[in-house]
Amino acid sequence: MSTESKERVGAALFDAAFWRVTAALTCLVFSVGLMNQVVFPLFDPTFMFARDISVTANALFMVVVALLAVFKPRVLRLERVAEVAVAACLIIGAIALLPALAMSNAPLLVVSSCLFAMGRAGVTIMVGLAATGFSARKASACIGIAFTVRLALELLVWQAPVVAGVTLFLVLPLVAFALTMGIARPLLLEIAQSEAPADVAITQPTTFLPLASQFFICLMLFSMAFGFALRFGEVGGVPIANMIGVFPVALLTVYSLACKRSFSADLVVQISVLLVAAGFFLATASPATSYVTANALLSTGNTLFEMVAWLVLIMLAGRNRKNALAVFAWGRGLGGFGTLVGAAIGMLSNMFVDVNPGLFVFVPCALMLVVVGYALIGMRSFSFSSAIEGVTETPSRSEMTAVSDASASEIPLSQKCRGVAEEYGLSPRELEVLELLAEGRDRAYIEEELVISRNTVKAHVKHIYAKLDIHSHQDLIALVHGD
Repeated sequence: MSTESKERVGAALFDAAFWRVTAALTCLVFSVGLMNQVVFPLFDPTFMFARDISVTANALFMVVVALLAVFKPRVLRLERVAEVAVAACLIIGAIALLPALAMSNAPLLVVSSCLFAMGRAGVTIMVGLAATGFSARKASACIGIAFTVRLALELLVWQAPVVAGVTLFLVLPLVAFALTMGIARPLLLEIAQSEAPADVAITQPTTFLPLASQFFICLMLFSMAFGFALRFGEVGGVPIANMIGVFPVALLTVYSLACKRSFSADLVVQISVLLVAAGFFLATASPATSYVTANALLSTGNTLFEMVAWLVLIMLAGRNRKNALAVFAWGRGLGGFGTLVGAAIGMLSNMFVDVNPGLFVFVPCALMLVVVGYALIGMRSFSFSSAIEGVTETPSRSEMTAVSDASASEIPLSQKCRGVAEEYGLSPRELEVLELLAEGRDRAYIEEELVISRNTVKAHVKHIYAKLDIHSHQDLIALVHGD
């Protein structure tokens, strides 16, 4: 590649959209650190469980949005209303949160923190949608810079006034929202006008990553480790500072930028598992010497996995833009619930330090077995790279028709389908479904034409794909037409 070509590639990588999304992601992830280090400890004197309720509101909001995006995306067609609602939650929540803390008003604290949490959930989705379409290199650079800056700034938070931390926490999500709203809006409108991914997945299963995918399960497990690290060994509700986490993250970012390539998701996850396992192991040692090191290892391992999670979510969204909203909302929502469970376990473990040392050792050991066991057994044949490559773009009806027309020949389609059915042992009803699929028909048309239920269509398509050993609608058309 010539020098001029390299300069053009570099300019395309670090364009205005890249810096806007990078700045927004930095604001978003740094606000999470401020929330845990500065804001949440202020909740405890008024109502300690307000922090858990707000995290639940954040996670629940994203899960609801994800389910709507999967099954009823047209409900989300009022994108302007959604933008106003997110901004209103952030502004009203921020305005109400300050007097709630000043007056120690528990009901107002719960309401305001939940409103702000739902606003932050909306911002998280907007940032993810804005990054959709980034190449792997561009996404890894964006993520690496954002997390490196976040961890570096968090080292300064411990020395900053509480007022400054609270102010930044309330302002940064609004900044991230303003930076990404315009970029994300067209994609949000496209998703809202598209057919439901759950319906498309019936005839084109590779367009949709299942909600129970191992990736989402892994995301929830690592979030549990993060939640555990937040509360394990905390002093006055404040988590132990992680002074070493910035170094491996910075090294990974420098490597990615210097080598002009994305970091390996699978390799970084393996390193994360080692760090998390080591953190849980040290958590069983003498509390006086283990808290700081254990928390540092747990936090660093989780941060590395968070970088992988953002990369995988962006890549999955890019592979199928119409499923981007569901992917981001579901992934971040499950992560929120995982953090909630992990924090509860961390608090429980703290209670056992002096009361029951045996149980204190048992809790982190059990978590270590769960994480390592899932990594060794549950993810034995799973690859993040393969999961990304396995997702395909949802073709439009015109594209499907074009594929069918391009494969047409003088032999009637029904005759070709009968030949395939005989060769692969399809039943008479499966043959009828096959003929309609070969014509490029979707799930709704097959239901109406054959007068069968949605689940019946789903079962027939699943059996046909299994018998033909194919994975996409395009593969089926190519097979029938002999391409």
